[in-house]
Amino acid sequence: MPTTYIILIVIIAVIAVILVILSIYLIHKKKIADSNRKADEIVQSSAIKVSDKFGGRDNIVQISSKGSRVTVLVKDPTIVDKESISSILEQVMFMGDKVVFVIGSKSEYFKELLEENVDKKVD
Repeated sequence: MPTTYIILIVIIAVIAVILVILSIYLIHKKKIADSNRKADEIVQSSAIKVSDKFGGRDNIVQISSKGSRVTVLVKDPTIVDKESISSILEQVMFMGDKVVFVIGSKSEYFKELLEENVDKKVD
């Protein structure tokens, strides 16, 4: 009889450990999903806000993405609203006719949003 109780206690303990591990995994997975959703929202908002600060589509030569950076090549850098862009995104560099954004893993998404929204006027 005591052996049966020991086996039963071990089975219950194993089930409890599995449930704890599963709970931790699901909580972690939800946090990652929430973090990714929030990052997407921030990238989307930022891209839309800066999209009209380059002097229009006619002033943009090219928008490219490489690694964690998005580069906007412009014809006339003097009409780019650098102050507004810098107030929207901190990780931006102005180098002559290039505006370089350091975005991270969402750089391709940021590039696509810039291309889609470049002619839209944002308040």
